[in-house]
Amino acid sequence: MPVRAFGYAGGKPLPFSGPVEITNAAPEYAQALLRAIQAHGGETRIVPRVSGQSLAILTEGLSSLSTSERHYAVLEALLARADGAPTIVLDLAKGELQNLGGCAGLCRSFRIERPQARVFSFSFEACPDLSVASERVVLGLGEPLDDYILREDGGWREAPGGGLVPPTGAVVVDYPPVWLVTGGARGVTADCAIELARRTGGTFVLLGRSSLAAWPDWLEPQSDIKALRGLLARNSSRADMPKRPVEIDRLARRLMASAEISSTISAIEAAGAKALYIQADIGHAAEAQRVIAAVQQSEGSITGLVHGAGVLSDGRVETLQLQDFDKVFAPKVEGFETVLSCLATNRLRHVAVFSSASAVFGNEGQANYAAANSWLNNVAEQLSVSLPNAQVKAFCWGPWQGGMVDDALARMFTERGIGLISRSEGARIFADQLLLSPREQVRFVIGDEWGV
Repeated sequence: MPVRAFGYAGGKPLPFSGPVEITNAAPEYAQALLRAIQAHGGETRIVPRVSGQSLAILTEGLSSLSTSERHYAVLEALLARADGAPTIVLDLAKGELQNLGGCAGLCRSFRIERPQARVFSFSFEACPDLSVASERVVLGLGEPLDDYILREDGGWREAPGGGLVPPTGAVVVDYPPVWLVTGGARGVTADCAIELARRTGGTFVLLGRSSLAAWPDWLEPQSDIKALRGLLARNSSRADMPKRPVEIDRLARRLMASAEISSTISAIEAAGAKALYIQADIGHAAEAQRVIAAVQQSEGSITGLVHGAGVLSDGRVETLQLQDFDKVFAPKVEGFETVLSCLATNRLRHVAVFSSASAVFGNEGQANYAAANSWLNNVAEQLSVSLPNAQVKAFCWGPWQGGMVDDALARMFTERGIGLISRSEGARIFADQLLLSPREQVRFVIGDEWGV
């Protein structure tokens, strides 16, 4: 939960010596900041790249670049700083979706990988008066450096709230819900969709990137991909079977994915709901728009949205490239923007986004993923205000059993003392909190603290 850390009245003297360097990635902000710092008696200059050891303020997170490009530009600017040189990254926590940032998650991950780094985010809510916004930044500089949200009444920081309390009461859905679930036919998102179907019934439209493949008649059902590869290899002499190992592996993965999708559809239907699976990549705007338009034509307006789509492209901060940000941001950020643009959002009654504990705590090797999920958290907070008739929840998941956690990752989390969320328990928590928790509770961290 955000807690108020300081107010703006009686601002403290600027606690640094030497000229403050301000990057010129967002020129209007840079000029307003320069004037505000000078008004407080500080020495400052606007530079294309920071170079000194004194305080630097990065405006890359406020630039007009695309969302993934902005965050990669922030990372590049941070990497140019010497460890220990104080650096403030600016971005927006509230405003137009395309302008929002997730730099808090990026900075937290950066600090984990480089413990000597003093990099922090100042995220302010949309303020049309740049002089007012800049004054808030300068007043925040007089406080102990931390990741702050600069609101009208002061600086706020995130802090753990109370324990998660299971809601009480019965689910009442007095209309036939139509749920759109991205990434919802496989893995943990599928578990959550199945649990929702048990609670609400209705129609579930599952969007995923996997193509469906019919299970061969001669092949016994398999649940282990290694065993399936072996069976396919031993039967490669069949006319319709692949011969090369890479092709055998590709078919095995397609068959396993198809079997999981079929199982999800069967479980939803067994719960008394209708299920449709559509192959679609929401990271491609035109494809997503076409598919969602067809769904609403055939099934009616979407009343519930579960955004579970996501991919990883991990790497330490010094190795991450723009394509790593693009890959992660395409489904989680741009895809979510596209989906929202296709819907009559005033018809939505439930919105759930799958975020990550990496956005809250940071995580080694996941600066891009933490940034994308931090962006998603900001979007959820904004939607909770703009959609007063909807339950909007951001689930900052710790690691699940299954899902993106393979055996190697499971061992790593175990070594760090981080428990895994069971699929049945995670699905129960998800449905409880989405359907029954107080509306003002928007974000949840599910699982142990990690990366701290």
